[in-house]
Amino acid sequence: MLNIILMIMKHNILRNHGFRASALMKSLRILMVFGAIAMFSTVSGNVAPQGDDSFSVHVLVRDANTGQSVLTARIEAVNNPAAATLQDDESYIISLTSSNEILRIEAFGYGTREVPLRGRERLEIDLFPDIFTDNYREIESLKGPVRKSFMPLAYGETRDVDHPSILTIDDVIKTRLGGNVRSVNRSGVAGMGSSMFIRGFNSLNMNAQPLIIVDGVIWNSLYDVNSIHTGYFGNTLADLDLNDVESISVIKDGTSIYGSKGANGVILIKTRRGEGVVTQIEFNAYGGITTQPESLPVMGGDQFRIYASELLGTTNIHRSEYSEFGFLMTDPSRPGYNRFHNNTNWDNEVYRTGLTHSYHVSVNGGDNMALYALSVGYTGVEGVVRDTRMERLTTRFNADFDLSELFTLGLNVSFSNVDRELFDDGVVFHTSPTYLAMIKSPFLNPYTFTSAGVQSNDHEDSDEFGISNPSAVMDRSLNVNKHYRFSLGAKPTFYISPRLQLSTHFDYSLDKVKETYFRPILGVADIDLPGYGVSENMFMSQQMRNVAIFDDTRLTYRNTFDHVHRIDAMAGWRFLSNYYELDYGEGHNSGTDQRRNLYGDMEFRFIDGINDRIRSIANYANVEYSFDNRYFVTAGVSMDASSRFGKETEGGFQMLGHSWGVFPSLNAGWLISSEEFMAGADFIDRLKIRAGYGISGNDDIAAFSRDSYLISKPYMNRANGLIIGNIANTSIQWETTSKATFGFDAIMLNDRVALSAGIFHHNTKDLLGLKELPEVAGQGYYWQNGGELQNQGFDFSTNVKVINNSNFKWELGASIGHYRNEIVSLPDGDYTTTIYGAEILTSVGNPAGLFYGYKTNGVFATEAEALAAGLLMTNSQGHTYLFGAGDVHFEDVDGDGFITANDKQIIGDPNPDFYGSFNTRLGYKNFTFDAFFTYSVGNDVYNHLRASLESGSDFSNQSTAMLTRWRAEGQQTNQPRAYYGDPMGNSRFSDRWIEDGSFLKLKSIKLNYKVPVQSNWLGGLDVWVAANNLWTMTDYLGRDPEVSVGNGVLYQGIDAGLLPSTKSFFVGVKMNL
Repeated sequence: MLNIILMIMKHNILRNHGFRASALMKSLRILMVFGAIAMFSTVSGNVAPQGDDSFSVHVLVRDANTGQSVLTARIEAVNNPAAATLQDDESYIISLTSSNEILRIEAFGYGTREVPLRGRERLEIDLFPDIFTDNYREIESLKGPVRKSFMPLAYGETRDVDHPSILTIDDVIKTRLGGNVRSVNRSGVAGMGSSMFIRGFNSLNMNAQPLIIVDGVIWNSLYDVNSIHTGYFGNTLADLDLNDVESISVIKDGTSIYGSKGANGVILIKTRRGEGVVTQIEFNAYGGITTQPESLPVMGGDQFRIYASELLGTTNIHRSEYSEFGFLMTDPSRPGYNRFHNNTNWDNEVYRTGLTHSYHVSVNGGDNMALYALSVGYTGVEGVVRDTRMERLTTRFNADFDLSELFTLGLNVSFSNVDRELFDDGVVFHTSPTYLAMIKSPFLNPYTFTSAGVQSNDHEDSDEFGISNPSAVMDRSLNVNKHYRFSLGAKPTFYISPRLQLSTHFDYSLDKVKETYFRPILGVADIDLPGYGVSENMFMSQQMRNVAIFDDTRLTYRNTFDHVHRIDAMAGWRFLSNYYELDYGEGHNSGTDQRRNLYGDMEFRFIDGINDRIRSIANYANVEYSFDNRYFVTAGVSMDASSRFGKETEGGFQMLGHSWGVFPSLNAGWLISSEEFMAGADFIDRLKIRAGYGISGNDDIAAFSRDSYLISKPYMNRANGLIIGNIANTSIQWETTSKATFGFDAIMLNDRVALSAGIFHHNTKDLLGLKELPEVAGQGYYWQNGGELQNQGFDFSTNVKVINNSNFKWELGASIGHYRNEIVSLPDGDYTTTIYGAEILTSVGNPAGLFYGYKTNGVFATEAEALAAGLLMTNSQGHTYLFGAGDVHFEDVDGDGFITANDKQIIGDPNPDFYGSFNTRLGYKNFTFDAFFTYSVGNDVYNHLRASLESGSDFSNQSTAMLTRWRAEGQQTNQPRAYYGDPMGNSRFSDRWIEDGSFLKLKSIKLNYKVPVQSNWLGGLDVWVAANNLWTMTDYLGRDPEVSVGNGVLYQGIDAGLLPSTKSFFVGVKMNL
């Protein structure tokens, strides 16, 4: 098996990595050779004779604080059925057959320890209380629980998910695993989640998010589902209640077992299961408030009136017509004066203090035949935007049945329902209340006035500037999103022999998303639909249904030979089918706001839908071998086929009429701390080095890309015709990512200090991108493989138990991650992508996602200064104009005197120099205090919201920064003049809008008090207070420097004005019955 995988890897290494990968393979072989030399040079000294020969080890277990003996410890050998017995001298004795055995020590109320013997016959072990991080507990791997000492892969893991004021797993990953995963908030809307990237980017245009595995099942993340509500992102992780989660693991390499789905890394989530025969009931409840976001400084009524008056003077409107503009009235007795002389704070119309309340009950127990865990949870959130809410109902039942000595059955059943009422969010000119609150004229009022000048309760319509009334938008719109998820899974296991077992994991899941969207007539400006007409109101409806069937059948073999050779092998078959349906309907101009459905007499009707079935099959094998608890080798391979692959791919091979990709991996580890020559290094508790090389893929190919098909196209809003929707590409295939890694894991100073570090080099080939077709093809672009991307960097984490005495305990943890990617080749050369007005450069030799625009040198203060520069611009009508005083001084890169597209250059990079998190835990008697910080350094942000609020080109309200706009000859300022329509392009995409997005955030704190109880019915009581998003240190001028407008690589570092994360405060209780 190993020889086959090495041959496959050699071929793929030379193809994908060239010299660097070849050098890594040599390093891997050297590691294995040195391991073999050490192995054979120490066998005779460390392995006792077999048969009845054995030797005894005396172990003294003490409390790390008091030094007193722990008499309730459980001590056992990791690879030996032997267990220790307590002696009269308060020490333990255990009989073993190998002097290189590893002892595992556990005791109630303490963390676990694993100690290598190294030939020693007496050990003194200190145990830390379980308030500290347990460095030795098992971690969930791709094949199940594994001891950290034996795992040759790069990983991150946390079981510290007991922070119920956090709604989704995304935030747990951000704060606990910040150096392992770069997690970027999408929005401050409750449960919106994050964009997550493990060790940088491994794709340009396809999904770059990690694979999510929940209880062994591939989780349908629905990344590709676009909402009809602008600024909303579906997040299926919001379906999980954190009270149901036991652990979260991040696997960074060795993911080849998941073949064409593992290129972006894997996040494993394990939910809670039955643990003991004693029935336990746990109740959690909390409530709290979320504060309004800080208001950006925008002009007041009088300031905006002056600005609007100046801007009016730059239009083609004659001064004789100015009297038609009510905001210029100066006589209070004139009709309509009250309408235009207010000082409205529109934030007060849009925002409120949010409220949250949550309840969760779980029952855990069973008997010798069956264990179960049943839970029900409810969370209700009233958002900080008025009339928005989220309600989540979850229920979960996990059970494990021992039906006989040869047969067990695991069962998972879950249901979740997440309902939302929401609005468009971000820079959406007509219908986003949060954006309208910033740009709506402050001298206007939300409500009309009677002829007597008395304010009524009727909403004012959109104004003469074409800006909607945010209050009317909120009161008269109807925007709903409902997500239902049901999952049923079963895992029967047949024990063919003590060493051989056959299992199959079957899971059925149903996801349904229902969305409705209604834009009213009153209060909202009409929208011009090119080619159709004017839309006064609109109704949209979208329904999505996805049925996923998953099956993973595997044969597992485990055996230990001569007490030192351990083999853990498995071979399996995995099947995944997703049947996806989407129905979409849209109609305009119902004639009244009372009709909030899709009717046959509506105008500009549009019906669309998707019906797609995605199926994939994987055959995989994995072999793990360890010798004497010191040397570990893991080899795996997966062969994948998918309905999205073309049938004539260049990579892989063809079999049974389908294309198959081959994805091998090889990882090795050396537990140096178990070597006998380390016996004198008492300060090192565990030291392991690891290296690996693997190939995995990304099969997130756009639907139907391999097929030709026709689509319906409306013509003149009167008839439909058929046009080419796609031209087949029968060679389309997965993206191929090779990963080379090296690192170490260490625990030192009697379990006080834990360190983990790794370096990586990724190389992705066969990048998927859009290729332009000739005009005669009748289709503009089609998907094709081509191009190469490299990604390299490091990550490091540490945890230190600083103080441990009887009353006070202190622990610190920190992590840091760094990556740097480079585009090596592109099939059709460099190109740019326009997103929210920004141009994103995809260029050979540069990182992905760069901002590409104009650089500036301030603002021309005088006409003479502008004439000396002599810069010209030609507009879209072919007219040439000279930049003058008050215009932005753009850099003329090519020196031709004209500011054109040839003068664009790289102006920013959204990729951070490094990122991570750090945390601290303080314990004093029954109090425990936790604080979590996150940070990012060196990443640039395009402030699209500020670009809108400082454009100076229309009659929307502006930032107070525009009070310093250029207004007179000789004025020194960085703000250009206000001019309607911005004919000189002063507000174009340039470095004016690029800012340093570095930040340090105090993400969450929690103070917990464990109430002393002595009761027959109450097993424990905790009372806690918590706060989130308390403090941010940054130079960024926007509301939140942590921004992302999509899951894709090119959508990072763009601030589109989405709702920021705001301060929240909670109080809660946890009871164990």
